[in-house]
Amino acid sequence: MIMTENIIHPDSHSKLKEITNDFFLFEDGSKLLIHDGTPILFSTESIFSQDDIINSKKTTQDSSHLDTTNFKNYIRRKLLPSICVDFNIEKRYDELYKLVPANSKMLILGAGEKISYYKNKFPDCEVITSDVHNQFKPDYIFDGHFIPFSDNSFDVVLAAQVIEHTINPWKFCLELQRVTKVGGLLQIEAPQSFPYHAEPYDFFRFTYTGFRSLFSQCEVLKVDITEGNAANMAVTISNYFINLSSKKIIRSCWLFVTRILFGWIKYLDKFQRTPNRRSVSMPKGYAFRFKKDTIKRSSKDLLKEFYNLKK
Repeated sequence: MIMTENIIHPDSHSKLKEITNDFFLFEDGSKLLIHDGTPILFSTESIFSQDDIINSKKTTQDSSHLDTTNFKNYIRRKLLPSICVDFNIEKRYDELYKLVPANSKMLILGAGEKISYYKNKFPDCEVITSDVHNQFKPDYIFDGHFIPFSDNSFDVVLAAQVIEHTINPWKFCLELQRVTKVGGLLQIEAPQSFPYHAEPYDFFRFTYTGFRSLFSQCEVLKVDITEGNAANMAVTISNYFINLSSKKIIRSCWLFVTRILFGWIKYLDKFQRTPNRRSVSMPKGYAFRFKKDTIKRSSKDLLKEFYNLKK
């Protein structure tokens, strides 16, 4: 197991004392289960539980959607064009990698099926992956509202398409900032416009200023639009037709038809070479890169910052 020296109990914040084959034992005498080789470090206040993992309960993700031996999944994932694409994701992560010193400690929240991707993308970092389920075998299972690491543990924290699935994003973002070192980086990505998904674990959408307000202890280094107006339009039109019916066969037919008819629309976003919040008022999503500086910013300070950007 990696980076166990900074582990704390998610409730008491007691330090890790000992690791057995079955448990993490803490200095206050409490213990948390290791199941199928993965530590389950849930707070008692979490909406997720140890039993969810033991019983393989499907929560925020269902790994079966990746199974392309299933005919429907094969058509959807292999043959049909996607309705939207984050064209700059590789460039964005390459830029982040260049900013990160070698041997940095990096925490990934909600790694999902991209565990290998992240570890390969940041080869010189000690990458710690996490999620609220064990379908893809992360390093640790925990709820991001109660991160079981001590203050200032990580040089980099990355959470892509995770915040919308947190029931209390304010607390979640405070936790992200708590475990990031002063001067460390946070790369956070989330939708402004996207259909309800992973139900019922889908709670919020974020505008530019709403996103910024969640990270008051940080300086904004860069903001990218992950998918623009065209992608948002394609997603909206597609979902309009899909939602004309509640019957699975009809919805699947509309998904097939709309992917064929509207899959090309996303490429219109490529014509906006420098998309920003002025030129793209209805993006599908944002990617913020922050630097933790611990400067105290009030709500007025954050709004003033926004007005200064407009000048």
